[in-house]
Amino acid sequence: MKIVIFGGTPGSGKTSIIKFVIQELKDLKIHYVKFDVLSTEDDLLIKEKFNISTERRISGDICPDHYAALEIPKIIDEHKDKDVILIETAGLCLRCSPYVEEGLAINVLNILSGKPSGYGPLLTHADLVVVTKGDLISQAEREIFRAEVLKVNKKTLMIEANGLTGEGAIDIASAIKESLETKEKLTLRHSMPSAICGYCYGNKIVDPTESLKRFQSGKKIKTRVPNLNCGKCGFKSCNEFIRAVLDKRVNEIECPYITPEDAEN
Repeated sequence: MKIVIFGGTPGSGKTSIIKFVIQELKDLKIHYVKFDVLSTEDDLLIKEKFNISTERRISGDICPDHYAALEIPKIIDEHKDKDVILIETAGLCLRCSPYVEEGLAINVLNILSGKPSGYGPLLTHADLVVVTKGDLISQAEREIFRAEVLKVNKKTLMIEANGLTGEGAIDIASAIKESLETKEKLTLRHSMPSAICGYCYGNKIVDPTESLKRFQSGKKIKTRVPNLNCGKCGFKSCNEFIRAVLDKRVNEIECPYITPEDAEN
């Protein structure tokens, strides 16, 4: 099985490029996963057009890249019969990245979206940088952009692509076919941000005292939850569950690892 992760900011053309790539990989068994924050129907459209298995994962209150890292092992476990798992990220955060060492990392980059030096690990840790919308600028500007990309990621392979015509899809599909098989144990290429503050636990009042109070309350509950992100409580992560407890939407004992005695202490 091969794991392929497409990352890129909204509007870069990820989904359009992926559709052409799937067409080029039609001899393989593919499972497509779309990660998004609020809603998406891309999975349904791709399933209908290519008759492959698809699914969507909506992150809701948590960072979509953190959520992807939590869910990828589950996705692999549920689809061991597939040749390729194509994962498309929401691509909202330039600080995070769900790329794994044991998979192929592809950054779809809109050539009009600013200097490459302003991008984080989605670009700097990518095996392939797929540049879109290059037809809107001159050849000289494209060469300058190419040089700027290589300044921040010297080892990447750059492919010019077009989400309307399918240009570049054959080269991307070839890179996927030549990529290594994944391993059981996955490793992130870049660590996620580590901060947990009162706002992370759902504080809405812009005040340091209120933020500290919320953080301390969340930290107390954090010592009781298992931090397994198992989903048995009905939430995607332990932090999301903590936010719900602090908002009084659920009770602590809805976590199967917290007893009524624990909650009283």
